[in-house]
Amino acid sequence: MQDGIIQDSMKGIAGIADNPHKHLQKISEALASYDTRDKIDRVLDELDFIHELIDPDAQPLVTQVTNTLMERYRALA
Repeated sequence: MQDGIIQDSMKGIAGIADNPHKHLQKISEALASYDTRDKIDRVLDELDFIHELIDPDAQPLVTQVTNTLMERYRALA
């Protein structure tokens, strides 16, 4: 069972690495659906990864989405 979890996780990471711009767009479109701390935590990890992969010109957009989610996260405390 655990091998399946790791394999699914690796597929997710590979998908993000293959096209970080597309994944950032997907996150941005689903922004309203991140309404719990658990969901926000998971997507913040993805955003950190995207920030490392994406070209410097697009990093401010990643930061903007991250900041929006952090505000929501703090409001849920």
